[in-house]
Amino acid sequence: MSEVLGASDRIAAGFGVEAIKALAIRPLRDAQLSVIYLDRSYEEGDDPVILPPDDAFLVMLYLADVDHCDIWPDRPPAPLKRYPKGSICLINLRDGSAISVRGRFEALAFHIPSAHLSELAEEAGEPQIDDLEICRGIDDQVIRNLGAALMPMFDMPDEVRDMLLPHIGLAFNAHLAHRYGRSPAQSLSASGRLTSMQEKRIKTYITANLSRPMTIDQIADASGFGADDLCSGFMATTGQTVLEWISGCRVSMAMSFLSKTGETIAKVAETCGFPEEDAFAEVFEKAAGVPPHEWRSRNRH
Repeated sequence: MSEVLGASDRIAAGFGVEAIKALAIRPLRDAQLSVIYLDRSYEEGDDPVILPPDDAFLVMLYLADVDHCDIWPDRPPAPLKRYPKGSICLINLRDGSAISVRGRFEALAFHIPSAHLSELAEEAGEPQIDDLEICRGIDDQVIRNLGAALMPMFDMPDEVRDMLLPHIGLAFNAHLAHRYGRSPAQSLSASGRLTSMQEKRIKTYITANLSRPMTIDQIADASGFGADDLCSGFMATTGQTVLEWISGCRVSMAMSFLSKTGETIAKVAETCGFPEEDAFAEVFEKAAGVPPHEWRSRNRH
């Protein structure tokens, strides 16, 4: 417990927050995840937020619109940027971090020791992850929903909270690994095919990211391959190109939304990662034989 309290105290001190609310979660074995509620208003001239180097990652889920910028010791600060309510930032604390904040800052801070990634691979049968993709100000509905589930737990009785937290913590860690995880450098087998674990890692990353644009280079980077090896190995293993497999997954996802929700065709297209409704309709009709609206009328649950 002292490790988590130490992490919580360090994060709170970095943000200049004294009275903190914190949750300690041990989803698998020894590594502990801490979630800290931060709420403070920053005035012009206030000290910057300084987070010391740490073998960990930090995910910030903003609970209100937040204005801040990165600062560095050897160059001018970045321009002030607004991060909207519900968006997240994911950073590596390996070298520490420093930001300047203006106005109200309200967020949930998730402190994730790197040991979590190893435990997830060992205990849950997941492919090994040794890094997470850094991102700022992106929308992540899964983390937003998990954050909403955690908020009432700060005030719950210990016995109730302790039953629920490990499940939420495991879901959080698995989502991070699936969507943002980067595998160590990989190579194809002698046959030119992917191993079963390599194939699982690639497909897991793709399915976790279907709702946002993906390039071959991004998938290759996340899975530890060069782009050429990724494409040739995926074709040799599955009989499909990477883009064909992605398209099929997106169409299947769209079918589920069309049959189970009342979302507009345009919204379904956006949710399933299609940049335009017309492009979605063309791909969908080619795969299903009928346009999306007609498929929905035949298969609505």
